[in-house]
This record gives sequence, C-alpha cells and structure tokens, in this order.
Amino acid sequence: MAEEHATWCRLNECMAGLLATVDGQRIVALRADADNVTGRHGTCGLCTASAGASEDPRRILRPKKRVGDRFEEVSWEQATREIGAKLKEIRKQSGPRAIGLYAGAPVGLDSRGLTRTIATSLGLGTPNLYSPLSTRGGPWLRATELVVGHAAALQRDVGRAHYVVLLGANQEAEGWGPLQAGRNLGADLAFSRKTKGTKVVAVDPRRTPLAAGADLHLAIRPGTELYFVLGMIDAILKNDWRDVQYSDDYCSPLTPLREALAPWSVDTCAEICGIPATDIGGVALKFSRSAMAVCTPGHQALASEHGTLTAWALLVLHALTANLLRPGGIFDGRGVLDVHPLAKQLPTDGAPRTRVGDLPLLLLQAPSALLADEILTPGQGQVRALVSLYGDPAREAPGGPRLREALGSLDLLVAVDLADNDTTRLAHWVLPATHPWEREDLHLHDTSILPWRTTQWTPALVPAPGEARDLADILADLFKKVGPTLRGGEFGAHLRVLGSFVATAELAKWEARLLDTSGIVASDELRAAPHGWFGGEVDRATWRITTPSGRFDLLPAPIAAVLARLSAPSAPAGLGRWLLTSAVRDAAVRPFDRPAASDPGVTLHPAAGFAEGARVRVRTTAGAVEATVHLDPALREDVVDLPAGHTVDTMALVPTDRLDPFTGTPAANGLPCVVEAL
Repeated sequence: MAEEHATWCRLNECMAGLLATVDGQRIVALRADADNVTGRHGTCGLCTASAGASEDPRRILRPKKRVGDRFEEVSWEQATREIGAKLKEIRKQSGPRAIGLYAGAPVGLDSRGLTRTIATSLGLGTPNLYSPLSTRGGPWLRATELVVGHAAALQRDVGRAHYVVLLGANQEAEGWGPLQAGRNLGADLAFSRKTKGTKVVAVDPRRTPLAAGADLHLAIRPGTELYFVLGMIDAILKNDWRDVQYSDDYCSPLTPLREALAPWSVDTCAEICGIPATDIGGVALKFSRSAMAVCTPGHQALASEHGTLTAWALLVLHALTANLLRPGGIFDGRGVLDVHPLAKQLPTDGAPRTRVGDLPLLLLQAPSALLADEILTPGQGQVRALVSLYGDPAREAPGGPRLREALGSLDLLVAVDLADNDTTRLAHWVLPATHPWEREDLHLHDTSILPWRTTQWTPALVPAPGEARDLADILADLFKKVGPTLRGGEFGAHLRVLGSFVATAELAKWEARLLDTSGIVASDELRAAPHGWFGGEVDRATWRITTPSGRFDLLPAPIAAVLARLSAPSAPAGLGRWLLTSAVRDAAVRPFDRPAASDPGVTLHPAAGFAEGARVRVRTTAGAVEATVHLDPALREDVVDLPAGHTVDTMALVPTDRLDPFTGTPAANGLPCVVEAL
C-alpha cells in the first residue's frame, strides 16, 4: 500500500519541501509539498526526476577492491580493515599531511556526512580536506569575513528589492548563486516586478531566458564581472551618488578607497567589459537612487581568479548605497541554529596553510585546484593517500590529464560514491554510498541560506540497494580502524580531540540534544511534525558587524595589497576568444542527478565561422579538448561557452597556476582561448 512521507530536496541548494509517495520499497512519485513553506514555489525539477535513483543500474552495490586491472567484490569488514591499515601505515611513514580527503558537493548537502567529514579531517590531523567551497561560495565567505568581520553566508533579498542586477544571468538554472537557496526567488522576483515595477538588469555574455526577459541586458565579456562592479563604484563615488549618512556612520573612511580605485574609472572598466561606459554609469545611478537595490552574483560571477575581489566589490557597492545588512539588499540570515558564532571561532587569518601555494584554509577546507600539485610535489607532507567522498576530482578539479596522472600515482585512492566515474576507475577501493532518499536526515546546518526560519526531519524513504551505506557510518568505521593523531598534525590538541570524538559519535543523539536545548523545537516534536517546523520569516534587519572598528571595512589590508597588483586582462597572441566554463545548464551538482539529455557541447556565435554540429578543438594555455559545435546568434561573438560537468573534460582547459590569492578559486571564466577545426 502506498504511503506519503514529507521530505525535502537534497540534490542541490533547491531545498524545496517535497511529498514522496512510496509503495513498498519504491518511490512512485516526488512532488512539491504545498503545505511546507519551502515547497510553495515548486521544485528544481531534478528532485522529481530522481524517484528511481535506488533502482538505477549505474549504482555501486558492494565494496570493491582492485586486484591487478580488475575489481573484486569484498565484504565491508575486509574493506574497512585493509583501508584502515593502509592509511595508518601511510600516516606513520609520512605524517598526517600525507592523507587527504576530497569532499564532493553532495557532502555539503548532508548534515551528518559534512559533520563527520570535517571531524575525520581534524581527528586525523590533516589540513588536506579538499572541497568545491573555493568555487561554490568561498570568495563570498572570505570577502564577507574581511568586510563585515565574520564568514557569514549573506543573502541577497531579490524578492524585496526595487532594482535588481543579476551578475551572471542564468541564475534560475543554477540556483541563484552560491550559498543561496534560490528556488523561490524566481517567483518572488516575478511578483515584485508585477506589483511594484521592480527593474531587472541582466549582466551576462549570453542571452539566457532570464536575460531576455530583463529590462536591460548587458553582454559583458566572460570573467570581467569585477570590472563591471568597479565601474559602478567609480561612478557612484565621483558623482557623489552614495548614501552619505549611512556610509559616514557605518563605513571606514572613503579616502583610501578612492585612492585605491583611481586606476579603475568607469571608462577603463567599460572598455575591459566590452560595453559602453554610459551603460555602467546608468545602472550605477539607478542602483544608488532606488529605495532598495541588490546586485546578486551567480556562480559564474565569482568563478575566477578575481572571485574574492568581485565579492568584496559587491559588498562595497551595497555599503555605499545603504543596501548592506538591510531588507531589500544584502541581509544576514541566522537560520534555525545560528552557525555564525562558530564560524567566528574559525578565522581564516591564522588557519593552517596549504603546503603548495601557501593559501589559508577557509572554514577548515582547502582549494581543490591544488590537488594535483599537492600529490606530485615531493617533500614533507606530500599527499600519498586520498579518500574521495561523493566526488569525482579526476573531472571536477582543474588539471585534466595531469591530475589523473597524479591520482593514479597515489599509494592509496579510495572512492566512496553511488555510481562509477573517472575517479572510481582509478581507485584502489570503491565503497558504495547511499542516495539522499535512502538516509535519515535533519535539515539544520544549511537553514541560514533560507528566507524562513524552518527545519525538518526526514526518514529514509526507501532502503539502500545492495550494501550501500551512509557516508557518516562509513567514515566512523574507517576512523575507528585508523585512530586519531595523538601528536603532531596541523591543528591544536583541542580541535584534534573534538574531531576524534565527533568522528565516531552517534550524531543522531547529539542532534536531538542540540534541538532539545535550543528552546526552538524539541527533537520529538520535530519528528512528529508532518511538514517540519516553521518559525516565520528570517529577520532581514539583523545587524552584526564584528570588525575591530565596528564599521564595514571597505578596504581591508589584504584586499588593498591584491588590488594594487590588479591589471587589465590580456590575451596572448593567437588566443583571441574568451572562455566561459561555469555557466551551468542546470543545478545538478553531479552527472548522476542530471536527467539524460544531449551534451551541450561548445556554443559559439555564427560569426565564429563554424557550422552547427562541426567538431572542433578548444585550446587554452593549460590544455585542449574536443567538442561539438552549437550555434547561438545571441551569444557575444568573442565568447566560447563550454560548460563544465558534461561529457567534455572542460577542467583540462583551466590552469592551476592562476588562482584567487584568498581562496584558491581557479580562473574558470575569461581565459583566452582559440577554436580550431578538426
């Protein structure tokens, strides 16, 4: 007999409330839960398409060990015992740094899995926890930490603003940008445009459906979002369009900022962006004169070597116009349980630094762009073992063939996942993990990116196929076999002890204790609530500035140092086009979640001189790939649009030596390239 269970989407940052119809051990249907505030605006579409994930023939069903050039199925007991022994041996021989973990994007959507992953890294004493944070929100967090004082996932209040600038205009497809649950924002913005005439400006090299429906579309060059925002700031400062009282009362002095931005006039920035200076100036004027205005970055706006500078410039823009930490602009969402005090205890300044590149860890996580170099560079702390968790570093991280060579050279490579990928094919061990529909979960750690104070508990909707297990349980068993690092390591003894405890603790009990002592909702009450707990809208007027001065620091010293070295982008001879790789086609964080469809290939303007369906080679200074041409007359003529995450190994084109100096974000957009006929 069919039963209905309330749950929510954990395939990306959609986070929509869902109703699952389950018949026996099968999910018959998944649909939006209209009685749950998070489900009232529908779903991302990926959720409803994933009902058959448990029965998918691609699923890994049992632990596998590489024997020669093939895999043999083994028991979980043998797998954890032998993997644990090998990790212990490598740590004894080469120290804690020789062990690395790679946490794919799905780990960030699993409360217990994320907690266990960070705890395992701390308990093992290794700073080598690589993750997509540097490409999926790291620049935003780091800039906020520098300007506001703590690494908060500040939200963009698109639904209330009177003037909205979409920086990277494919935001409906990609979830409205990093660290923002944006499934509801499209409907909110449409309602706002209808009821109060909100104006929308789309800044994107492509004419996406969202850009086509905007009041103004500015087709800038890929990777020049920073200069667009700098041009707006220049126009505001020179024309004195700022909110004088707000900036005088709450911001650091403007004179150093004016001097630092002197080279970046609106005319200079417009030339770099490839659009008229009057367009940038006009947007700046309307932005500054609107009662409430917000400029919200999509993923592609921050996916560059200037990602943190771009995020910083956005915060400055909002501070100058009285739109920072206020409704209708950028606001600070506390969530059900406020995680920001915890983030304040993990400052980036003073955090362990990477062996290669000397970059600080951001919230205990290292940039994945350094993975190949950390494996291949000899010396103390060279990574010799990697445990990949719900990820495919062989294709997700920059490096291409060099990275795959590096992964193949490891003494131990363990892949924990639910389906085969390029990394599992290189691994010594492959361990089967559960799909979100197959695990119990508590909607807790990520509630600060929702516009409401709400949380929910969900049971496992269906049993896991074969011998697949939850990530939190897999890591706990492995940690028991390896044991904690008692001496040494990159973290203090207090963090190593805490990590060792949490790495094997019964997390469900601690979640219940946390809820029961919160005074918000008891764990038993939450489990009994059919559609979760709802506490109203988030307070969008929360005011927390934690800088030493108590003011927004508009020109932090690290930003000033990097800004002083900033130069206009240029292209080597023969590379006359500009690459765009992070303009995603959908919100899927891994190919398994993406419905079957034709590969998007490489999109070019017809003026590029290639026919529809032609096979071409796209080349940058880092590498080359082959792809099939699709033509789009609405694309800028000098743009090569080749989205990552599909068949083409796009990351082979992205260099590992052009990184954001704050977060290690690679230069995924704006790379000079050439397209050659095959």
